[in-house]
Amino acid sequence: MKLRVLPALAMAASLLFSCDFFTDGPENGGEEIVDVFSITPESMTVPAEGGEFEFTVVSTKSEYEITIVNDWITQLSRSGDRMKGETFRFNASANEGESARSGVVSVCTNDGVCVPVMVSQAAKASSGEEESKPFVHNNIGFRFTGTWCGWCPYMDEVFHTIAADESMRFNYVAFHNSDAMAIADGSKLETIYKVTGYPTGVLNGWKNIDNYADISYTVARLKDAISQFEGAFTCDAGIGVSSELDINLLSIKATVKAVPGDYLLSAFLLESGIVEPQAYYYYDDGGTTRSKTLSDFEHDNVARKTLSKSPYGDAFTATEEETVFEWEVILNSAWSKENLSVAVVVLRPYGADSANKADSTFPDNYVVNSVIVPVGTTKEIEYAE
Repeated sequence: MKLRVLPALAMAASLLFSCDFFTDGPENGGEEIVDVFSITPESMTVPAEGGEFEFTVVSTKSEYEITIVNDWITQLSRSGDRMKGETFRFNASANEGESARSGVVSVCTNDGVCVPVMVSQAAKASSGEEESKPFVHNNIGFRFTGTWCGWCPYMDEVFHTIAADESMRFNYVAFHNSDAMAIADGSKLETIYKVTGYPTGVLNGWKNIDNYADISYTVARLKDAISQFEGAFTCDAGIGVSSELDINLLSIKATVKAVPGDYLLSAFLLESGIVEPQAYYYYDDGGTTRSKTLSDFEHDNVARKTLSKSPYGDAFTATEEETVFEWEVILNSAWSKENLSVAVVVLRPYGADSANKADSTFPDNYVVNSVIVPVGTTKEIEYAE
C-alpha cells in the first residue's frame, strides 16, 4: 500500500522529533521515561547510475512500518532493534531519464503519522557532461631510422617492447632516411627535432630518446620518460578516427574534442609488415663491432604519406564544438591495404607548462594526444573512467 504524504504530515514529523513523553513521572513516584523517535539521515542523494542507500530509525515507544512510494526503490534488508535503532538498506535503480527525480520512503507510526525520507537522484549524464570527463591519453614516439643504420634495430625492439605493454599506452611512427621507405616530410621532421644521428627517438614531441645496445636499459629510460611526461602534463584533447576504403580511394575523418585553445594537428598514413633487408651491428665476444644484414627484417608503422598540409601540424583553434578534419588518398598499388593505419597527432603550445619543456632545442609545442587506427575501422574519442 502506498501512502500519500501531505505537507501537514511534515509538520507532524517535526513534532515527533521534538516532543518528550512522560509516564508515571516523579510527582507520582514513578520513573521518567523519554520517548525517542528519530530517523538518520532524513534525506539522501544517489548517483544517476543507481546504488544502495540506508537510514536508521530509533523508536523507544511507537511501532512503525516502512512504505516505499516509488517503484525504482527496493528494500534490501532490515536489521537491528527498534529501541536501539533499526537500519534499513535500499537499492535505487539507474535513472535513464534526462531529468533528476525524487523519491520517498515513508516511515509510518502505528498512530497514523507518516514521516517522509527524501531520496534524490541525478539525471543520466548528457553528452556534454560525458565529454567533460578527462580524455584517455596515448603516448607516441617518432623513430628516425634507415635500413642502412646498423644500430637502428635496437631502438626498433625498444619501441616494440614498450608498445606491447598496454599500461604504457604507447605507439610510434617510423620515419626512414635515405632508403626506399623514406618520404620527404621525414627529413623535415628531422630538422625540426634536431636529429643528428640514427636512430633517434622523440617522445611526445617533448624529449629525445637516445639509443643503447643494452635494450633493457633503453626500455627503462623510455618508461621513465613516459612517467615524467604524464606527471607534468594534462591530456587536453581527445581524438576519434574513422576511414573507409573504396577500391584504392581511402576516405579518412578525424574528430578532435579539446579544451578551447590553439592547437596543431598532424596526420600520417602508415604501413606495417614491410619486409626489407636491414643492416645490423653487434659486438662479438671480444667487444669488437661486427655487422651483418638481416634479410627478413619486418618494418612496422612506416610513414608512407603525410595527410596534413604540414608534417609538424596544421594550426586550428578548438572551441566547445568538435573540430573535424577530412582527407582522401589514392593508395599506391605497392602498399598492402591490410596493413595500413592512420596516425593522428594533436600538439599544443607549452604555455603555462613551459617550465616542463624537456628539450630547449625542440619547438614550443608538445603532443597532447595521439591515436593510431587501422584503415577501415572506427575509433571513438575515449574518455577516462
